[in-house]
Amino acid sequence: MAAAARLGARRASWAIALSILVIATPAAAQRLLYGRWQAQLPGGTATLTIITADGEGWIHGTLYYQPALDGFAGAPFTTRIDNGAFAIRFANGTRYDGMHWCRATLCGTYFAPDETATPVVFARPDR
Repeated sequence: MAAAARLGARRASWAIALSILVIATPAAAQRLLYGRWQAQLPGGTATLTIITADGEGWIHGTLYYQPALDGFAGAPFTTRIDNGAFAIRFANGTRYDGMHWCRATLCGTYFAPDETATPVVFARPDR
């Protein structure tokens, strides 16, 4: 009887540990997004800064262009990770769709206001 109770307690401990790991893993992976990322676009550099990312998939950050693209210098954004990818949309009609991990970079597609699509890769700056 005591052996059966110990076995049940051990299984319960493993189940609790596994559930904590399953819950903590997405939040830890999202923390890897924190910081600054840069991509080269026709006409300049886009700098993406992830300020916060929570365990529910919400991301808050800023994106700005150097030099400004067609008078648009960038803006803050809030978006949500859905099925491993996220999108950033701005009032001027530009957007980034399908942003996802590509090894050590963030990959996706940049859409200009005229719907011209350009593959984009954001990497950590050297400094």
